[in-house]
Amino acid sequence: MPPAMVTPRLALVAVLVGIVNGIVGCSTNPAATTSVAGWPSPISDEDRITWAADEPLFVVIRKACRTLDVYRYGERIASFPAVFGLGGGDPKRYEGDLRTPEGLYSIIETRPHSRWGHFFLLDYPNSGDQYHYQAALNGGEIPLRDGSYPGMGGAVGIHGTDKPDLNRRGVDWTWGCISLSNPDMDQLASLVSVGTPVLIED
Repeated sequence: MPPAMVTPRLALVAVLVGIVNGIVGCSTNPAATTSVAGWPSPISDEDRITWAADEPLFVVIRKACRTLDVYRYGERIASFPAVFGLGGGDPKRYEGDLRTPEGLYSIIETRPHSRWGHFFLLDYPNSGDQYHYQAALNGGEIPLRDGSYPGMGGAVGIHGTDKPDLNRRGVDWTWGCISLSNPDMDQLASLVSVGTPVLIED
């Protein structure tokens, strides 16, 4: 199946939203869905995102809030605690940096996974990632490894966990993917499908 296309309108909206969301911040809302341990999930203050009001489904992953939120026609319908790449909070630039990318993506494949229950493949790297990779390469930010520069990598997605205690404690452990608890992944799998847009922001 060919990769889902993100519309130019959504790409522009994502840029504007990224700027606004840098100001919004995160809070803990006891009314939100709770984690496996029964603790309140930290969520952004946005119960509604008007810029996605025409989208049947839209996933927003906020690294600073440590959440994955699902919106239906702009209304939040689910919020899950998430953990990320163990390489730190900066956006992914190259293969092996162990960071989670930032940008506008789509789910291009969903499949069962023997280790994580579900795996939702994202269309990383996209043209935005290629631009940032080239800029980082030109700026000397990509390290030489065995005489050559690593590429951008791939196989970034959203998946469950075989380290439930780390997820429960909010410890980043992946090689760049987004990980949810397995019960949360089961719920997410009932909501999203191939073609669902996914915005990952700091």
